[in-house]
Amino acid sequence: MQILDPILREDQSLRWLTRGMLTGLGVLLAGLWWGQIASRHTYQSQLEGQAIRTVRVPAVRGKILDRHGVVLADSRPAFTLSLYLEELSREFRAEYQRLRPVRVVRRNVAWAGWVGGSSVVTQSVRLSRDQIELLEWQARTRVVSNAIHQLSGILHHEIPFDAERFRRHFLTQRALPFPVLMNLRADQVARLAEYPMLPPGADLDVQSLRVYPYQATAAHLVGYLTRDDRSWEGEDADYSYRMPDFRGVVGIEAGYDAVLRGRAGAKSVLVNHLGYKQAEQVWNPTEPGWHVVLTLDLRIQQAAEQALLRVGANVRGAVVVMDVHSGDVLAMVSLPAPNPNHFISGFPPGEYRRLMDETLRPQINRATQEHYPPGSILKPLVALAALECGLDPASRFTVMPDPARPDRGCIYVGNRKIRDTAPPGDYDLRRALLRSSNSYFVHWGLRPGVLERLIQLGQQLHLGQPFGLPTRQETAGVFPTFAQVQSASWRHGDTANLSIGQGPVAVTPLQMAVVTAALANGGRVLWPRLVDRLEPPELHPGRAPQRFPAGRVRDRLTLRPEHLRVLHEAMLADTEDPEGTGRAAAVPGFRVCGKTGTAQMMDAEGRLRGYTTWFIGFAPYEQPRYALAVMVEDGGSGGATCAPVAREVFRALQQRAQHEPVELAARFLP
Repeated sequence: MQILDPILREDQSLRWLTRGMLTGLGVLLAGLWWGQIASRHTYQSQLEGQAIRTVRVPAVRGKILDRHGVVLADSRPAFTLSLYLEELSREFRAEYQRLRPVRVVRRNVAWAGWVGGSSVVTQSVRLSRDQIELLEWQARTRVVSNAIHQLSGILHHEIPFDAERFRRHFLTQRALPFPVLMNLRADQVARLAEYPMLPPGADLDVQSLRVYPYQATAAHLVGYLTRDDRSWEGEDADYSYRMPDFRGVVGIEAGYDAVLRGRAGAKSVLVNHLGYKQAEQVWNPTEPGWHVVLTLDLRIQQAAEQALLRVGANVRGAVVVMDVHSGDVLAMVSLPAPNPNHFISGFPPGEYRRLMDETLRPQINRATQEHYPPGSILKPLVALAALECGLDPASRFTVMPDPARPDRGCIYVGNRKIRDTAPPGDYDLRRALLRSSNSYFVHWGLRPGVLERLIQLGQQLHLGQPFGLPTRQETAGVFPTFAQVQSASWRHGDTANLSIGQGPVAVTPLQMAVVTAALANGGRVLWPRLVDRLEPPELHPGRAPQRFPAGRVRDRLTLRPEHLRVLHEAMLADTEDPEGTGRAAAVPGFRVCGKTGTAQMMDAEGRLRGYTTWFIGFAPYEQPRYALAVMVEDGGSGGATCAPVAREVFRALQQRAQHEPVELAARFLP
């Protein structure tokens, strides 16, 4: 050290270098002190305000298709014009500075006295915290409102600005873009794409939107959605924000909701202390839903709907068409019907009032969700029960004239007169069925053993029991049990009512379609099949579809084949004989077996409030393949109201059979 000291004392460059290093070290220490000690509260507040927000991202919902692959419910990209608020933060501050009040101050200063004596300056007015917040909201609102006004000019479309909606979004979902206009048309998207310079923060977002291309067609079976952003089983339930999502309420949309909706994804959004987005990362991608392929045939569905609409614009009715061998439901119509698109995009003026109309009740699926007295369409079962109990179909029963109406028949059960729509005279089974004689079937329904056999047939057909449909739109109906008919409270009048489809019995159109199919196929009671298969989304082509078996037998009717043949011939005569009540359902070249029905509807006080009209039938007679049930509330009669509807549906089925390969019934037989 003693050797170096003289050198250091005499080396000026080294001294300056030492001084520079010490000065730099001092500046560094001062900066560290300022950052770690003096500014610790500022950085701490920013760190506390900065956070990661998790966002639930819904998956693309699967399609619903008919049996031929026609899309009945789809998910298409929907463009939303949005404003990204973090990109407007500079405009917010600038507008705030423009709006903030200032005051003019005149100051006297020494140097100003040399040239004029005083100077003029502006100062910001001191504001309270509430005044600052109010001014900030005015600035934000004005900036967003001006941006929306500019976008309206670009689109040539007036975009409404809801200040309260913007306020709620800013306070609760600031990290997400603020939607300005949703479901943009193609021409609007083109205008925005071609415009050279959009307002700051404006951009197009793409989301999945549920659409129903055929509007109200098959609306009850397909179902509809409602807004629901909740997490589902297997998903993380703790999210900061949730993108718009939906769930099925009724129909296939509800029954297969778990399959259709797929699996939602998630992303994390880094936001600063002001709540604006800084970055985002997808850490759980979405998995699209599977597709549901129905047994429905869109052509038959549309033909049935159009045929039913010919009854009247506000018709209240249902049509069900089934394959008698597979149980496939080819058409399920209920009118009036809602448009499921309205539950997504909103209801046009007056449409919601119509939806809630207590008479029309468009939300009710009349094919499965409402039951009705069957009236004369129950007479084929009474005929089978009587045949099983010894009825000779050729034997004759004389219907006596009604004293009040000599051109019509009647029958007395005790002191009660039951009126007949058929004229007096002699009737065998064939003529009694085609003329729908009440007297004939009441007479045979009261014979020993017939009631018990009828109850047994009803149990084998599972009347009064649900199918367990996946649509959340089903009623079990009503049918008496053995315990009821054997009780002391059961009277002959109850048996007489049941023999003509009145009294303690109510059925759905789907139940009667299943009954008709069982009569047509030899006695096999099938489970109705609504869904053929589930198909994986296009992103997973390697997965195998899940198929549901056809022709599932629920029960069998213990009937003699010759009795079914007698019934078939009588039902054929109902549409081909000049006296038949169902002759309006006849189709040339496609022989139809049918039965009409007209049932009284009573109110709670037992007063007549209208009629329910029916037609059931199957075709072709030689080799039955299709069964249907038609029901119209407050119709004129089964023959005048429902049989013409059935004719149009059978014509469509005839064309279907001519243009498509016939499915062999033997594949479903045991």
